Amino acid sequence: MSMRSLGVQFGADGSLSSCSWNECGWMDSKSKKAFRDMAQCVVTQYNTQCCPEKSGMTQCANGVTTQGENIADLGGLQAAYRAYQEYKNTLQKEETRLPGLERFSPNQLFWITYGFGWCRTQTEENLINQLLTNPHSPSVCRVNQVVQDIPAFGRDFGCSLGQKMYPAPEQRCSVWVEE
Repeated sequence: MSMRSLGVQFGADGSLSSCSWNECGWMDSKSKKAFRDMAQCVVTQYNTQCCPEKSGMTQCANGVTTQGENIADLGGLQAAYRAYQEYKNTLQKEETRLPGLERFSPNQLFWITYGFGWCRTQTEENLINQLLTNPHSPSVCRVNQVVQDIPAFGRDFGCSLGQKMYPAPEQRCSVWVEE
């Protein structure tokens, strides 16, 4: 979660929360354009891929309202995964499999742990209220929508490229870093 918290410090326009681009001048024009393009990709994705998918549900997460949090979720999870990979490389040995969970690789358990952290029970009324008023996407979106944009997730679970959870590169949004 701390990697995600770092991502929240950047506003929807890419500025640090304590200043605007003009005040701090920390991004050049090329970086600003890249940030805007990336942010628009996230907005478009959340606006066009109705999440959560519920029968009879007409409300969907709003890409504009949830943009900053969605970018923070995606950037934070990518950073955490990279940090985990770096940590594994320093071990210089294979990680011990957890009893009862041996069928899952350490990488798969990373993703499962992320998803489990967002496990929630929510009434339809509460969900609709969240979709209408909250800057955070519903938990299911904060898992499924986010991992779809991180190619390592699909690879770690052996998904075929083009499947829902491992979309083609042109259907993903790259936040902060390219893989």
